Formats: sequence, C-alpha cells, structure tokens
Amino acid sequence: MAYEEMLGNLPEAMKQAGIGKGDMVYIASDASLLLLEARKKCGVKTASQRNAFLNSFIDALQEVVGAQGTLLFPVFSWSFCRGESFDIRQTPGEVGALNNWVLEHRQDFRRTKHPMYSFMVWGNRAEALVNLENTDAWGNDSPFAYLHENGGKMLLLNVTLQRGFTFMHYVEEFVQVPYRYQKNFCGSYTDVQGLTHERSYTMYVRDLAISSQGYAPDSMLEEKGIVKMIKWGDLTLKGFILADSFSIVADDLLHNGGRMCYKFANYELEWGKGATHADDLGN
Repeated sequence: MAYEEMLGNLPEAMKQAGIGKGDMVYIASDASLLLLEARKKCGVKTASQRNAFLNSFIDALQEVVGAQGTLLFPVFSWSFCRGESFDIRQTPGEVGALNNWVLEHRQDFRRTKHPMYSFMVWGNRAEALVNLENTDAWGNDSPFAYLHENGGKMLLLNVTLQRGFTFMHYVEEFVQVPYRYQKNFCGSYTDVQGLTHERSYTMYVRDLAISSQGYAPDSMLEEKGIVKMIKWGDLTLKGFILADSFSIVADDLLHNGGRMCYKFANYELEWGKGATHADDLGN
C-alpha cells in the first residue's frame, strides 16, 4: 500500500471521530506508532521517506479541517522552569516527536508565546492564538481558555487521556483546587525576532508535599458519552469537545474529591480546609 492510500482513509476516520471542516483541534499523538503503521503497511523506512510521510500526514489533517479550521500541536517544555533559557524559534518540546517535527519542518505553523505551555498552530485562528500574551500557563487568557471558550476539540491519536489531557490542569486552575498554587518563574526569553529579554511567567503548580498519581482514565469521558472513537488501521482516534470534558472534570474535582483525576496517596481533597501550600496559607 502506498501511504497516499493510507492517508486517503484519514478524512473519513476523522469524520467518525467528530472532526471536520472548520474545527479547531488540539492534537495529542504517538508518532512512533503512526510511523510503525506507515512502515508495516507502506514501506516507510528511511529518514527522507518518514519526512515525506509526515508532511503528507500534516497536509491531510489540514485538508480535513479546511481553511476555516485550526490545528494545534503541543510543544510543552519545562526547561524555563529549570532555569534554562527559552528560544521560541527552536527550544524543543518534551511531549512528543511529531510535535517537535512540526516545530522543525513546517514553516506554515507558528508558535504561541508561553515558554512552558506553547503550541504550534496553523489555520484560521492561528493569528489570534499567536497574539495571546498570557503570562499564566493555564489562565483565562491562555490557549487552553481560548479552546474552551471557542468550541475547541481534542483528538487523541493512539494516546491515552492520562498521557495527553493537559487541559485538565486548566480546569484545576479555573476551579482553584487547593493542592495547587501560583508560582512565578523568571528567565532568559528569546522571541521570534531573535531579541532576548528577562521575562517572568507563572504556572499553577502542584504542592509537591502531596503524593499523587495522575489517573484520568479514558473511561472518565467515555462513560459520559462525549468521546467518539474510531479505528484507523491499527491506530485509535478519539475525538471530543473540550467544553464537554471541562464540565466532567470540574464536577469530579468539586463534588467527587478528584477521584477520577488523581489517586492521592497522602491527601484528601476537602474544599473547606483551603490551600495546602505555605505560600497560599500566608506562612
């Protein structure tokens, strides 16, 4: 099978996963499994073949959402938190090979500005996303809020909700969970013009004294009927509207102790006790 034939089946699979023309889609993916599928079925082996395949894959995604649609690939990096400099033009992400491939190879995508939680974006809403000046990673002026407020969808390409659902942290900040607090990070930031400045950004970080395991199983959303799942060859596509997931996560945090989001080892979410961290307790 030529990979053009494999990708020719993608629009119908995306449609069944609830993704189509005009949609704004945040994509979390496992490129290793995507490339394995291309290798097994289409003989994609060499570096040049992989690049050609991935270019065609991105082109196919763009065709699915069309000129009025928007694509977002996460290039989240925590080097700025570790005191390292950040360059919006080249600092790689730490959350997936495909996302970094887009950063390196696709000049039609642009990067949003936050040094820890940025996206490579393309399409109708790319300009609005790139122009966001959010200093807070998950605040009400962040790309996560923009997705929530403007009908954004999420597509999981062969990844679990636990691995790809960073949107959950936006919900945590929105409802102001007491086991997180606002922390400031300062460092060297190089912008798209190549100019370097000292800048400060914030993130609603978890209190590290609380031991927890990120949980968020796919069933959290699937059992509510908001996820559309389809097989694309041997790969799994899961699509859902982020605003629908917001209400489910918020309800779990506010009324169920966050039991579907986390497995806490030494903590119980009790709203009446207030913030857990000394900075928020005034100590």
